[in-house]
Amino acid sequence: MQKVIGLDIGSYSIKAVEIVNTFKSYEITNFYETVIPNLEGVPLDAVVPVCMEQLFKEHHLQADRIITAMPGQFISSRVLPFNFSDPRKIEASIAVELEDHVPFNMDDMVLDHQILGAHGGQTMALAVMTRKAFLKNFLDLLSRINIDPKLIDVDSLAFYNLSSNLNMEDEECYALVDVGNEKTSVCIIQNNVLKMFRSINLGGRYITDFLARDLETNFHEAQRIKHRVSRVMYSGDMGDQLDGHERMVAERTTLAANAIVKELGRTFYAFKTWDKHPLSRIIVSGGTSKLQNFDKFLSEQLEVPVERFNLANTDLIVNPELESDQESLLQSLAIGLRAVTNMKKHSQINLRRGEFAYVQNYESMLRGATMAFKVLVALFCVLIVSYALKYYFYQSQINEITEQYKKEFTTKFPDQKRRFNNSKTTFAKLRKDAERKLNDSIMEKQQAISEFRLANSESGALRVLRDISNAIPKDVKIDVTSFEFKTVSPGSGKLILKAETDNFSSQSSILEALNKVNVLSNVEEKQSGRKPGSTEIIEFTVHANYEAI
Repeated sequence: MQKVIGLDIGSYSIKAVEIVNTFKSYEITNFYETVIPNLEGVPLDAVVPVCMEQLFKEHHLQADRIITAMPGQFISSRVLPFNFSDPRKIEASIAVELEDHVPFNMDDMVLDHQILGAHGGQTMALAVMTRKAFLKNFLDLLSRINIDPKLIDVDSLAFYNLSSNLNMEDEECYALVDVGNEKTSVCIIQNNVLKMFRSINLGGRYITDFLARDLETNFHEAQRIKHRVSRVMYSGDMGDQLDGHERMVAERTTLAANAIVKELGRTFYAFKTWDKHPLSRIIVSGGTSKLQNFDKFLSEQLEVPVERFNLANTDLIVNPELESDQESLLQSLAIGLRAVTNMKKHSQINLRRGEFAYVQNYESMLRGATMAFKVLVALFCVLIVSYALKYYFYQSQINEITEQYKKEFTTKFPDQKRRFNNSKTTFAKLRKDAERKLNDSIMEKQQAISEFRLANSESGALRVLRDISNAIPKDVKIDVTSFEFKTVSPGSGKLILKAETDNFSSQSSILEALNKVNVLSNVEEKQSGRKPGSTEIIEFTVHANYEAI
């Protein structure tokens, strides 16, 4: 049994979901939240560690694994298409593809990626990166209360971890939208496959600031008024039952919420333009989604069915007492689900890489490894003794069979008796000389036939060279470093081609062209990779069979 904590470090509150995870099952057992006070003149970095420490101490939180996520505001992401599906080649190409799109030195970035799947005949990969300075500050913030997470995800991307539990129809395209305090997270999923995720830098705080400005009051009073009225308007509820002041607050809240709706609309339009799939529904969560009519307002403005997140409509195994917190716990729950062992589809991003990789205490592991090594040494000694005994036994049998074979051979071929009567003659030599006599005669006749056919046929090597030159597109760069053609028989042979090119896409084009050459068959890539000492040149080897047509 393993206890996991999904830790969501927001700007409004610190949230933690506790998950008890076993080999075959899990249960979401508890949810805890501590609100971060808005103290004028005190930086958030000074308040957050105190609130986290308070959360862990008050609820006596202890876990085998703590998983958290960086805010999407500090993350850059890009979906990249590749003409090949080899994970090793994609990993080697990610950084090169991003260099022209990132206004920072790649040495200052932490980069991770995951392969999403196929789309339009190409392999789609998601690249996620953040600046090392951001990640260092994030880890320093956690280290102040002795939290060292094994894994750091991206908060918006973490909603993908929920997809396997939402009971959606096959091919249905839907969006998870979490409207938090300072940001709105969007995660678009179709058929359990991530299509897009984004963080919008607008949330409930924007509405509070909007009210404070319009009502000419301070932030705390505006927030109290927003929570008291807690309503937006739509065509089915224009606030007729409210008094004048409350109706005015609802109107201003609705006007402020329009800014969030506009950004969501731009996001969904961009997705529809790229993927050509309309959204069938939006599932909304987050503290701001608690505003009355917020789901109906979104549905009316975006012209897409909107429903509130409901734990009862999922396959998640949850403590029933947590249903009252379901709008607030979703982000921390999505982060914690990363550790559940039976998840089908989930985020594979971990920003703890390179110099920021998680360093575990290996003392207990070394003790176990030492004990295992001693056991292996003992087993190895037993195996050596066993092998020596078997070797003696089998060697005696081999000697007996060799003598019997020699006796039978010299009986059938008396003229060879004197030659092989020497006791030092090995069985391998005996067999080799017998085979040589027969093979010499066969080879003489085959050679005569081959010479006749070769003299009356076109050179295979030249024909292959000509056909390959015609097949490879002129705009594809290729430097042939070795062209080896071996004639097996007249009209057939084997080709070994070694060449260099500028990238993996060019290599794929070359292999595709070779497969179209009529006289070549069994075209097979034997080796490929970056040329030692170079970051741009790809070297590869191709074997193929030649058959004249």
